[in-house]
Amino acid sequence: MKIVIIGAGRIAWHLGKRLRSKGMPVAQVISRTAENAEALAEILHAQWTVVPAEILPDADWVIVAVKDDAITEVAEAFAPYAAHALVTHTSGGTAGAVLARFYERYGVFYPLQSFSREHTPVWSKIPFCVDAAHPEDVLMLKKIAKTIGNLVYRVTDDQRALLHVAAVFANNFANRCFAIAEKILDEKDLPFELLHPLMEETLAKALQDSPERMQTGPAMRGDNDTVSRHMQLLQKHPEWQEIYRILSEDINPNIHAVNH
Repeated sequence: MKIVIIGAGRIAWHLGKRLRSKGMPVAQVISRTAENAEALAEILHAQWTVVPAEILPDADWVIVAVKDDAITEVAEAFAPYAAHALVTHTSGGTAGAVLARFYERYGVFYPLQSFSREHTPVWSKIPFCVDAAHPEDVLMLKKIAKTIGNLVYRVTDDQRALLHVAAVFANNFANRCFAIAEKILDEKDLPFELLHPLMEETLAKALQDSPERMQTGPAMRGDNDTVSRHMQLLQKHPEWQEIYRILSEDINPNIHAVNH
């Protein structure tokens, strides 16, 4: 199988290395920036180019690993040169159907994880959400995902759209709350590590049972006095006050999250 990766960002970087380590080397890397394409291609021992027309004409699988807002543009640019390949993107927030305008064989190969250059992914714990227009391509993507990972699911466009929203709550928004907590402690010269055991316990409970049943805290208890005190302590940060109010009232609609 000849694999081409379009893009040289974090997903392309990690996915390309993982495919190579499992005996499915990437044959070509394509990026808008020659420096990025060459850097990744060197690691993967692959060819590279910045020109859509120079994509390998006999490519079997083209992985579009670019930002969501660039997927349609990239798909259109390569359509005249990759008509016979299976073309998939790696996005959780974009429908696979956006590729249908340009390709007869299209789909999605979405690893549900937040990638960073500094951290090596634990591939056995990453869910792969795959889908394709044709059953034989679904089977192929499932087989590849099982080879490089462990958890494989067929997920439709509608399902994946909501899955992506849920992932933003569970990852990005939760991490933003961690960042706010860190800044609150920093204002009083307190180390963030004070919260580490609590954060670990919270996640452990959420994974063990339903987070809804594990909910604790002053809002859950209906403790208006404590909630009001917290709101007052956040006076210097009205944006954090608003987050505190919204979350408290979502936990318990009867709570009065006001700043007296």
